[in-house]
Amino acid sequence: MPRRGVLRALVAVLLAIPATWARADGEPAGAVAVAAPFSWTGFYVGAQLGGLGAFSDVDDPRGSTIFGNPNVATGAFAGGQVGYNYQSGMVVYGVEADVAFPQVEGTSTCSSLSGQFINSNCKVGINAFGSLTGRIGLALGPEGQSLIYGKGGAAWSSGGVSLITNDSERGANGNPFTRRHSDLNQWGWTLGAGAEQALSGGWSVKAEYDYANFGKQAISLLPSEYMSGTGAAIETVPAREGHLSQDMHLFKLGLNYRFGGNAREPVEPVLGSLKDQPLAATGPYGFEVGGRYWYSWGRHKYDLGQYRFAPVPSYTLVSRLTYDDLTASTGEVTGRLTAPWNLFAKGFLGGGSVTGGHMNDEDFNIEGDRDVSPGVKERIPYTNTLSQIDGSIPWYGTVDVGYDWWRSSRYRFGTYAGYNYYAESYDAYGVQQLANQAGPFGADVGGSLPATGYPVITQRAKWQSVRLGATAEFYLAPGLKLIGDAAYLPYVSVNAVDHHYAGNSGMLASTNPLEGHGVGTQLEVMLAYDVTDRWSVGVGGRYWAMWTTDAQSTRVFDSSNSFKTPTPQANVKMETERLGILGEVTYKFD
Repeated sequence: MPRRGVLRALVAVLLAIPATWARADGEPAGAVAVAAPFSWTGFYVGAQLGGLGAFSDVDDPRGSTIFGNPNVATGAFAGGQVGYNYQSGMVVYGVEADVAFPQVEGTSTCSSLSGQFINSNCKVGINAFGSLTGRIGLALGPEGQSLIYGKGGAAWSSGGVSLITNDSERGANGNPFTRRHSDLNQWGWTLGAGAEQALSGGWSVKAEYDYANFGKQAISLLPSEYMSGTGAAIETVPAREGHLSQDMHLFKLGLNYRFGGNAREPVEPVLGSLKDQPLAATGPYGFEVGGRYWYSWGRHKYDLGQYRFAPVPSYTLVSRLTYDDLTASTGEVTGRLTAPWNLFAKGFLGGGSVTGGHMNDEDFNIEGDRDVSPGVKERIPYTNTLSQIDGSIPWYGTVDVGYDWWRSSRYRFGTYAGYNYYAESYDAYGVQQLANQAGPFGADVGGSLPATGYPVITQRAKWQSVRLGATAEFYLAPGLKLIGDAAYLPYVSVNAVDHHYAGNSGMLASTNPLEGHGVGTQLEVMLAYDVTDRWSVGVGGRYWAMWTTDAQSTRVFDSSNSFKTPTPQANVKMETERLGILGEVTYKFD
């Protein structure tokens, strides 16, 4: 008899024993004990792992900013939740409180009011966030053990924004470094939706998306000045009150434990749950192979700061390169091996092309091309040039090895460790000045450069990461399953090189290696349908974000330096992110 038949027979025997005992106690022979139906009613506690993107706009009462909004802060988080559900028929009502602690930070240019204004670098961080929400959902699937729900309520966030003057002359010319910090303790509202699947032993797993909006909060902006080409102050601007508005997008994978006797075991016995069985071979090998198409949007950015050992703050900037709206089309091959002893291995390998995008090159308080007096060059407080991007994602790949803590024909939940490699390559063509026409390629010094010939800047970067994550898969309805995957990247290394050229001539002007390490997050969700017992199709989304916590750049070649003497190391913050839609087709082998 097949294993499933044996287990069903065993369950039938066990259910019959209480009825026999009842008759022995003198109850009518026809009385039969019936197990209570599964119910979501009861208290629960749980843990969550996920990633977020926080978008912050900084408003200056002096006017609108040329560039810098929104400030994009990406990161990973871990936390917990507690709640209560009450089920009436198919409808499940609930309340939930959760709290999470992220590792997240974003930088952008604040108060870029004009090319003559000395602006600042804004660093937005989040220390903790949470929500208090009401939930309502529908219990679906066998005996209502799959739950889809919506939620809404109050949200809060605690963090801060730090501002510092951008001045490449390290405080020279009457522009000393100034800095200021404002705490951000915000209340707002949140809406979300998710799906949850009951496992054995009162446990359940969920995948959830939430949006939170925190409105506006007052912050303190730095004093500054409008500066002439000679470096003299034209107008002094005092410190003033501005406002920061912020919203968040969150994806989380959670594990809950429900208290109470009404949290009955699922109908299908769990095959190989660590809770229910000793560690043993729990089933045959299985293998799935598939193909995916990933259409995505991306961003790559690096902030070039001061020399690492100079007596200046690390996050005041000389320059910033922001590659944005980087659309890409990539294909990949995927595979998953399911093994006895609840082990599994999964991964994918892909690559493709970047189909569009642009790059903004910001420079802060630099020397211009024109002489304002013999031997003295004009000072340019702020310059921002725009170029068009061509590029590729040569290849990327992931391999994970893990253990399924719960596994059955209807669901599985496991944790894993793995490795990710991601390479990106960008070429910038043409130059248009946006901020100061006396700056590079401005109308006052020769005008724009057409997007012909050779690129003006190229960027190559290779990211390698350690992955620690959780993965869940469960059926919401016959043939329709939800797959969620959340990974925290506790160690990320990056090696990159930036080449600057003399216009579009192809003549190399400088070579700038960049390297460092940091952290990141990688998230994925897929809704798949089993067309047959072997073939399935799916659609979903993926989000990757990686950033450095410690990095440096050294210029090893400059066209004016025939000896190629390296410059001192400079502080750098690098980050990359990619968000897109996935389509997949998979085939399952026995």
